[in-house]
Amino acid sequence: MSTGVKLEAVARLLDLEFFIRSYQRGYRWDSDHVNDLLNDFEEFIKQPNKAEEEFYCLQPIVVKQLSAEEKKKLDRFEFGEAKIYEIIDGQQRITTLTILLHYLKKSLEHEVFLESIPVITYEVREESKEILSNFSKYINSTEDLSELDNNIDFYHMKVAYTTISKWFEEKHERRIQVLKLLTSYKINCVKVIWYEVAENDNSIDVFRRFNVGKIPLTNAELIKALFLKENELVEQSLKYIISKEWQQIENQLQSQFFWSFLKPKNEYTSRIEYIFDIIFERERLKITPKDRTAFDDLYGTDKHKVFRYFSSWIAKANGNLMELWDQINEVFERLLQWYNHPEHYHYIGFLQNKEGERKVSILDILSNEFETKQDLTDFLIKAVSKESSLFFKDKRIVLDYNSDKKHLRDFFFLFNVQSYIHLSKASKGEEIYRLPFNLFSSIGYDIEHIDSRTEKEVKSLKLGQKLEFLKDLEIDFSSEIGGKFEENIGPLFKENYEDSNKKWEDNNINGDELEKILENTIELINEYLEKDTDKLDGDSKHGIGNLTILNDTINRGYGNAYFNTKRRLIIESDIKGTYIPVAVKNIFLKYYSGDTKKHTRWSKKDAENYQAKMEESLKIFMK
Repeated sequence: MSTGVKLEAVARLLDLEFFIRSYQRGYRWDSDHVNDLLNDFEEFIKQPNKAEEEFYCLQPIVVKQLSAEEKKKLDRFEFGEAKIYEIIDGQQRITTLTILLHYLKKSLEHEVFLESIPVITYEVREESKEILSNFSKYINSTEDLSELDNNIDFYHMKVAYTTISKWFEEKHERRIQVLKLLTSYKINCVKVIWYEVAENDNSIDVFRRFNVGKIPLTNAELIKALFLKENELVEQSLKYIISKEWQQIENQLQSQFFWSFLKPKNEYTSRIEYIFDIIFERERLKITPKDRTAFDDLYGTDKHKVFRYFSSWIAKANGNLMELWDQINEVFERLLQWYNHPEHYHYIGFLQNKEGERKVSILDILSNEFETKQDLTDFLIKAVSKESSLFFKDKRIVLDYNSDKKHLRDFFFLFNVQSYIHLSKASKGEEIYRLPFNLFSSIGYDIEHIDSRTEKEVKSLKLGQKLEFLKDLEIDFSSEIGGKFEENIGPLFKENYEDSNKKWEDNNINGDELEKILENTIELINEYLEKDTDKLDGDSKHGIGNLTILNDTINRGYGNAYFNTKRRLIIESDIKGTYIPVAVKNIFLKYYSGDTKKHTRWSKKDAENYQAKMEESLKIFMK
């Protein structure tokens, strides 16, 4: 029967016998590993003002009790009637502790009596039990010592024993202190996270789970075992409810929409662990800084501190797990409520995903009590206003092309956020339009002019870029400009082809003419556009009304393009399924423009209308 997971004092393992199967590699700890362990023990010993219940915690030990049938098959090892535990994960720690205890027993034999030390048997090295049980004899005998050197596992055990001996040479007083750590049941002892799987579990499958890629037990797995382990005080129906709701929470957190709006800083194999981390940190922050030190001493600061906190929490509940589970559910429900509220989802997502430093965390929001949804909305608007204060002055946008590019990207990010909120509100609750933060954050964005009348120097472009640039210009301007355009590019081709695609093949191109023809074509187009009386010029060219973020897969290598070229590329990319932020699509669909007749132009009036629309949309953030 599985006992699940618990914190167990090393002192309770001293009279146990362990078995290590042949599928495991042998003992491989070196002197650095051993010294690290002893130094950690010493640091714990030296801690001042420790409470009696404080302990040093080792990493998990995963075991399985051998069944009577298995013991019978292994009768050559002459196991007794006592329980035998197969070590699935953690043999390096158990073996090192055993070697350390043998050293302490030998070195303190005239001062203390150590009755029990764990017994370890290796399936492929039957003499291991004998050697480990008489380790000091082998170390002190030249003849026997050579026997250790002839086996790689025993050699590493010898290294561990020698390292331990050297460590204590100048620290004799630590011997008694370390022994007390390892033999105390309650007061300032050493504990392990003891994870016992069921007798019918396949050992090799469990081993692979924990050791292929060295994926360790997560806090979530350990805490789940605490909730679901055999306990006569907990009804099976309650464990069923917890198990079912646990999976529902995990499934929701696995949604990229949901997960990316929260944007946790850490990666999680089991994402429900994020909720346990939140609860742990929330409880920790409730206490005073002075008490917080004692809190950290009690639960530690390593990766398993959250497990130790919940282990203590569940132990104190004495079977009343529903009250604890309700608190976990309450945190998740609040996250879910935010997710299902258009403004909360988008403002929280902005605060967690913007480029600048996070100043408001999920924990900060959870730590506040809001009487109404509007109270939370107001809190978030205020937080976003602080984050965007550099974007505005006197109710106007003060950013332009020369502004910090991070500020510009966050500004356009915020405008897209507000655009999705507008869509949700327009649906009157029928549908929530969501900015997909996972897609938005995964794309690289450049700050680009919506319409560019001056291109990069043609000489700086590669041959293929020049050709693609010219081909785009023909697609977007040849019919509009007419015969002059075709006359200008005609000398580029060695032969005339009716097939417009075939004529652009490399072997039909006069490379020597390409650069000159491209320069002439740009000049021809600029002359044509100059006739537009409402063209962008001066400050308007680099103003916020002529700027946007542009997906770097659309922003071609030859640099900024004309408005109608970008418009075509964005429409083509959108059809192919490339994510285009809604505000970017709106720009090139002339959504913000008063005059929609000129679909191929971005005029000065378009830029003014676009800026006015942004200022109207973002006015709630302007002081």
